[in-house]
Amino acid sequence: MKKLRSAREITFFYFAVVAIAMITIHFALVESTVDELELLNAQNALEHKTEDIINKLQNSPSELQYITRTSQSYVGLANVPKHFDIDKDLPYNEAIEVYQPNGYSTDYFVMKSLMTNSNGHHADLYTFYFDEIYELSEDQIFKENIEQAVISVILLIITLTIMLLISRRLNHPLSVLTHQLQRRSANDLSPIVIPKGVKTQELTMLVDSLNQYQDRIKQSIERERAFNRYASHELRTPLMVIKGATSLLAHSSAPEFIDKQRDRLSRACDEMNDFVTTLLSLTREENLDELQSRELTKDELEEIVQSHLHLLKNKPVEYRIELSHSIDIKIPKTSLKILVGNLLKNAFSCTEKGSVVISVTPLRISIIDTGIGLEKKPRGVEGYGLGLLISRDICHKYGYEFELLNNPHGGCRAQISIQPTQ
Repeated sequence: MKKLRSAREITFFYFAVVAIAMITIHFALVESTVDELELLNAQNALEHKTEDIINKLQNSPSELQYITRTSQSYVGLANVPKHFDIDKDLPYNEAIEVYQPNGYSTDYFVMKSLMTNSNGHHADLYTFYFDEIYELSEDQIFKENIEQAVISVILLIITLTIMLLISRRLNHPLSVLTHQLQRRSANDLSPIVIPKGVKTQELTMLVDSLNQYQDRIKQSIERERAFNRYASHELRTPLMVIKGATSLLAHSSAPEFIDKQRDRLSRACDEMNDFVTTLLSLTREENLDELQSRELTKDELEEIVQSHLHLLKNKPVEYRIELSHSIDIKIPKTSLKILVGNLLKNAFSCTEKGSVVISVTPLRISIIDTGIGLEKKPRGVEGYGLGLLISRDICHKYGYEFELLNNPHGGCRAQISIQPTQ
């Protein structure tokens, strides 16, 4: 497995690479510039000296050489001393650099020129040039550059030290954050606090992202806990019905009795299936944008009412459905059945006389009863508040708003805003 390096090690490595590259480029540029200046200086000097020497030798055609402190000129290759090792095919009027045997420093420059003497004869003039002062200056330039390089290295080391300190300070909160997360228990989903130190934008974004991720995990866990809590209660009633109906079937063989118990078993199984489907939908993520709108009909509401009508048995309570115009809703039938069914169960259970009205408008679905109101809980009715929690969760999932209000003249109103006010 490839070894992971710390941010300080990576910073040091890349800084060292950049520093070495900068120093190398600096010396390469200095050397190239000095060489080009030396060649340019030699070219200009040789052109000037050659022109001057040609003028002098033309007036004295018998002279075959001309020697000064910095230059030597010879007419014809045969008159060039043997210690000048030059090529006979030199180009004309071009300064050629000849290095010393060690190959590092310049020995001399040579230029081959064509001259015509007073007799009209053509001859090659070889001019050799060496500038000791320029060579000394060149050595001084390199020495000064070496001194500058040493100073640059010292400055780079100081800069690197400062960068490492800055890197350590910037990475310290990350190290603290890492240790903080390692010490956390698996059940600790409380918000992460930004460590003390330099609070950078990147660190803040990281902590915010981690907290958002923890919130999603927490919500997922809460949904699973809610499923267990809801399922343990809501499935108990149909299971008791199934158990009771099964037990009663063993005591009678009358066709009417059997059909009645079979009907009870069928309704209990349907109720269990609806609850499981709805509760499972509350615990998983769904793309609600893909959910298609559908029309809410009076028959659908009537079917929901019939499922809970037994709660009004022997009670002077009447119900009615007020649906004057068709409306479109964006919620599955099963979820709506559980949502409205829970509210109807509470309304039927809490109303001893009077009426329960299911009112549907384009903006909301309301269930209005003339029962005991919100301050009291009906005796013997278990799960009165749990059903409301399920209803709230269903509304929250599908983007609806749920409210439970007291009526001015008694009873309460449970309303679902289909198009919540923004």
